[in-house]
Amino acid sequence: MFSELLQQGGLSLDRLQSFCLVAQAGGVTRAAKGDPTRQSLFSRQIKELEEFFGAELIRRKGRGIVLTAAGARLNTIARECCSALADFKRECRNQPIEVVIGGGESAIQWLVMPRLDKLCDQLPNVRLKFLNLPTAEAVKRLADGVIDLARVRGDAASRPLQARSLGAMGYSLFVPAALIPATGRKDRAKLLDGLPLATLEGAGSFRTGLAQAATKASVKLNIQIECSSFPLAAKAVARGNVAAILPTIAAADLPPAVATQVHLSFLKAFDRELCLATNPRLLRIRPVLTQAAAAVAQACHL
Repeated sequence: MFSELLQQGGLSLDRLQSFCLVAQAGGVTRAAKGDPTRQSLFSRQIKELEEFFGAELIRRKGRGIVLTAAGARLNTIARECCSALADFKRECRNQPIEVVIGGGESAIQWLVMPRLDKLCDQLPNVRLKFLNLPTAEAVKRLADGVIDLARVRGDAASRPLQARSLGAMGYSLFVPAALIPATGRKDRAKLLDGLPLATLEGAGSFRTGLAQAATKASVKLNIQIECSSFPLAAKAVARGNVAAILPTIAAADLPPAVATQVHLSFLKAFDRELCLATNPRLLRIRPVLTQAAAAVAQACHL
């Protein structure tokens, strides 16, 4: 069955690993981390793989490389086969199998971590690894087989990836007690008017949408702090000096004693369907992922 494949020299697990490292890093130099000896080794091993398969696997682009169509296919095949072999080895040695889950920091910290004990109980043979990744990067890595599961927006996982719903995530205004007006305000939206806020930095979809919603509600935003993530904004709220519009799951870190959660009708437009995305190819060759996906979907449903 494999005689023709193995008769010719040039194919080895070591060469395939080097190729996958270069593919993931986007360049030989980056994969070698500045080590000239490893850089020379990686270049030679990729050349040997190209000679073995009779196809160009990488092309130089700027200071890095891009995979050819053949290279992209080999990268997928090698990752899937080596992952299955690694699982088999760990099973034979009664060692836990690593499952890598990618997703945004907010969902990992507020949705997954509070349920970690339950997950570990359901997956005693699994070692979980969490990566903080933007949605687009999580989807790409899942499709490439670099990660095993991805917690992403419901509209982000398209075929051939599969997705199961985790429910809808809403947003609320979290206000420290010291910033709640003593007399109260009939119009909840007006709570935002001039209220010192922490929010996401940059001009992403959330920041743009918030500005548009505020304009429509005739509310002036008083942004005092900009953060790279919602959890950082939540930490600012916990100090008592600013409020913030955060995913409702931030209540895990901001109980009523710390901040009042105020539901604003115009924030309904920010609701996002969350899903757990899986790669059908990986599910077929790594049975543990089916078990892990079911456990995560059950434990982390909103």
